[in-house]
Amino acid sequence: MNIDEYKKEAERFMNGLPYMVSPYNKRSWGNSWHSLCSYHGKLKPAIAHWLIKSFTKSGETVLDPLSGVGTIPFEACLQGRIGIGNDLSRLAYVVSKAKLNYCDKEELEDVITDLDNYISSNIELFKGDLPYSDFGFNKTVPEYFHESTYKEILLAREYFMNKKDYTAAESIVMSSLLHVLHGNRPYALSRNSHPLTPYAPKGDFIYKNVVEHIRNKIDLVYASIEYNNNGQLDLFEHNENEWSQYVQGEMIYGDVFKLHENLDVKVDNIITSPPFVASIRFYTQNWMRLWLAGWEPDDFKVAEKTFLESRQKKSLDIYDEFFSICSDVLNESGKMILHLGKSKNCDMAEELSIIAAPYFNVIFKGDEDVSKIEKHGIKDKGATTHHQFLFLMKK
Repeated sequence: MNIDEYKKEAERFMNGLPYMVSPYNKRSWGNSWHSLCSYHGKLKPAIAHWLIKSFTKSGETVLDPLSGVGTIPFEACLQGRIGIGNDLSRLAYVVSKAKLNYCDKEELEDVITDLDNYISSNIELFKGDLPYSDFGFNKTVPEYFHESTYKEILLAREYFMNKKDYTAAESIVMSSLLHVLHGNRPYALSRNSHPLTPYAPKGDFIYKNVVEHIRNKIDLVYASIEYNNNGQLDLFEHNENEWSQYVQGEMIYGDVFKLHENLDVKVDNIITSPPFVASIRFYTQNWMRLWLAGWEPDDFKVAEKTFLESRQKKSLDIYDEFFSICSDVLNESGKMILHLGKSKNCDMAEELSIIAAPYFNVIFKGDEDVSKIEKHGIKDKGATTHHQFLFLMKK
């Protein structure tokens, strides 16, 4: 795709906004694995789907250097592209790895059994005050759970923290645990709270078995997947199967500003949705799942110095280094597409197009007014007036 073709396709995309057309505009549209774990600030799958479908080709590499829970690279894998994600959050890493490194359900059994044995073998070791009784953003962690459930959660957390890295099977089991940690329905281990942000809990303290709830979640995750007679994932049975083109991807756990050190290959495309200027702090909205994934109280104190969404609040100049690195990891004439947020105080696409200019040709900029309609990506509580798309090509 040359510059002229790229510009025409970008104009066509913005004029049609295909993700706003039925059935893609439905809240429930998309592969069920997009909902593997609830996450505050997740990009709408339909947006990722159409960006990949419109601007990339089967077999190409698609990198999201700020991938969150992997919506963009997972959609790439589902469309026969090699999806690559990168994120500095352990929570995002494990959930994305589960999506990008699919494995059959039978492979999870050893992990579940080992986890169950670890919990049952160590449950009697707790004596005295339980840890993290003074930590929490809405309420303290123990206030969300029956005491026996909380002990099992602590041991499950310890079990996964003892892993230097996660296998595909461990990632899926851990992601299932992260999902059921809190919510407002019986699937959740917590008292009645909220599935995205763990608001102060209500209701009785009811014991819920951790492993049993993980199994229930895994059963739901795999229920919609078609299998052949040998019990294997039916990837190529027919074109209508949403897994028919799926290929394995790759997830990197690391700082975006060290991406050129951690990425082994140059990529064909970068598609990403950086934090909106007016966005919420993801680490306060997702605090309990971050804790379960391994964060300690001190990690929340230093997050503002570490993560891009906080660093960019001081100045968008930090994106100069970001674009330099993205250019470095792209193949010649590689495409970069950014999904951004415009507020009354900041035209993010305009400002970033200026910063990107030394490294990229600015092909097209487009806005979508979201001030009066349902939001399609990051929950920004009304501060964002438009979603923007910035289309770039490496110089």
